[in-house]
Amino acid sequence: MPTGLANPSLDTRTRILDAALTCFLEAGYEQTTIARIRARSGVSNGALFHRFRTKEAIADALYVESIADFQEGLWRVLAQRPRSLRAAVRRTIGHQIGWIEANVERARFVYTRGTLEGESPGSAELEEMNRKLASAYQAWLQPLVERGAVRPMSMLVLSAVVTGPTHAIARRWLAGQVASPLYDYLEELADAACAALSGRPARVRRGQAPVARQGRLRLELVSKEGSVIGQGEATAEILTPAEPPSST
Repeated sequence: MPTGLANPSLDTRTRILDAALTCFLEAGYEQTTIARIRARSGVSNGALFHRFRTKEAIADALYVESIADFQEGLWRVLAQRPRSLRAAVRRTIGHQIGWIEANVERARFVYTRGTLEGESPGSAELEEMNRKLASAYQAWLQPLVERGAVRPMSMLVLSAVVTGPTHAIARRWLAGQVASPLYDYLEELADAACAALSGRPARVRRGQAPVARQGRLRLELVSKEGSVIGQGEATAEILTPAEPPSST
């Protein structure tokens, strides 16, 4: 995470947004003041207020810019027609994971911010961005729907099925609760999305690598007579082997 003043070689708007991101992650949105953002960015009051009138406007711009950067990669995914349902969802989820791992600070901010209020400065712009992408994604998958590879469903549900599980894991990963790289879950996530969209069971994977999970251990030191003379707790990484393939 960046520390100190923003890079003076960057343009003023970028310096303000970078400084705001650092302040929001360090102190939280509510505790961050516009004065603190200005001091961290190193710009003048006039330069800051010329571009952003309020802290909310800065946060909205940072949120919209982050989502736009994420969606730019999705538009590149949509530029190539998928050969199969699995190829489609794997590329979608793969981009989602790749963006989060490459933009950890922005991902933390986006997840913490949640969404924009209907009356906030950037809500209309974000709604239009999402509408265009959803329409394009639906058209991208339409040939698969026509072939029967995808069950008919609303775009809202389809989007939740494809991206929702990754969001859930990413939140835990960003919080330090998941030790494994997000890419370790890509194939399982793609399998689960395919099963949900097609209505067909997910394929069984053989030889799947163990998954690292955080476990909490309680330790007791026992004397020869059997009495407890000391105790404590510790957190350890536990490798859980994949379930053996079904015989049916």
